[in-house]
Amino acid sequence: MNQLKPGYARDGRPVGVIHFGLGAFHRGHQAVYFDEALEKGSGEWGIYGISPRSTLVTDLLRKQDFCYTVNARAGSEQNPRVISSIFDGSIFDLSNAELRKAVHSPELKLITVTVTEKAYQVSSELDSMPNRLLDILHLRFVAGLSGPTVISCDNLPSNGSRLAEVLLASAERRGMTSDFRSWLSEQSFPDSMVDRIVPAITSDAVSQFERDFGYRDESLISTEPYRQWVVAPHSGSDALAELGIDVSPEIARYETLKLRLFNGAHSTTAYFSQLSGIEYVYEAMAIPEWNSFISDLQEELSASFEGPRAIDPQRYGAEARARIGNSAVAHRSAQIAMDGSAKLPQRLFRAMNSLSERGLARERIAFAVALWIRFLQSANSVVDPLASELLLRARVSKPADAVAGVMRIPGLLDAISEPDWPLIAGALKELSEATPLAAAMRI
Repeated sequence: MNQLKPGYARDGRPVGVIHFGLGAFHRGHQAVYFDEALEKGSGEWGIYGISPRSTLVTDLLRKQDFCYTVNARAGSEQNPRVISSIFDGSIFDLSNAELRKAVHSPELKLITVTVTEKAYQVSSELDSMPNRLLDILHLRFVAGLSGPTVISCDNLPSNGSRLAEVLLASAERRGMTSDFRSWLSEQSFPDSMVDRIVPAITSDAVSQFERDFGYRDESLISTEPYRQWVVAPHSGSDALAELGIDVSPEIARYETLKLRLFNGAHSTTAYFSQLSGIEYVYEAMAIPEWNSFISDLQEELSASFEGPRAIDPQRYGAEARARIGNSAVAHRSAQIAMDGSAKLPQRLFRAMNSLSERGLARERIAFAVALWIRFLQSANSVVDPLASELLLRARVSKPADAVAGVMRIPGLLDAISEPDWPLIAGALKELSEATPLAAAMRI
């Protein structure tokens, strides 16, 4: 029995959102908010999804009329919901009539982005994310249409400000007109913070879902129940608040809270798992000693920043550990371990520098960084924009030389202050002499 049918009428309705980067996270997070809004009749929030590089996602979705299931799981509990907020989608191609129609939609309110941290670069390549967004926005400008709010949903501090900066610099590099650049500078690029664990789906999970619920969904998303979306105040805040999105002037504090207490713990557990031969991070969190280490790591990280006034860091940290340890959401450590050079500066490095300036404890953060460098030295596959140079610098005989080489690599967003390099080198030496768990227990 096929239950993949829209929960509301979609025919003839205009697009209200263009999303760039039609991966699993968007489909398991933002698309759910918009689906709930459409079901309630809260305005036009239908999505046109753009896949930057491949037609694989849109081809699969098209076979199912752009309907798919998000199955929120915790332990043995499952809560599937059919999502139909993506009205259409394609690979990026401005000659595509449907894409151009979406760009010119009178109801277009938002452009949202989920790509990767490394995509936020000024580039002369016209197929880069910033230049493709510029092409879309330029079409609106030429047509005399209002500019939509542009929201980055990637794990970057001040992600909206960063995106605006990159777009303006890219427009100048391309020699786009001053009128367009002035128009662009007047648009809203609010910072945002998104949170939900959405691991890559497997064929086994698709088959098990079919056995449990009686229909097959090749675009199935399996995720945790938890989700959060916080956006800084801007001209469209009221409309987003009606969708259950938190609007807060403390967005920077929310970003730092998540990046350090959740993402920092997640990345650290991924490198521990990779070095320990553990496939899924929930398996690592089931080791009591490691769970305790992560709790202590979060305590160190908590001292490095001031969180949102409404959030208790200890409670948030405990919830983060429970989420990472959710056995119903099988998140591969290899997937989380990707792109460490782009992720760790904001998750760990800045925290360590902040604590160093105040003379506060940071030994466990040093160990977490050492896990990453030990991972670079290992036989595990390293996927990173700086991979070749990182491997060359990390794979040397002396721990101190490995730390110095990695921290001095060109292209690293931030480095740990040199006075703390010996702390990391000491932890790296421990990791060369003991198992990751045994080394962690010595701290």
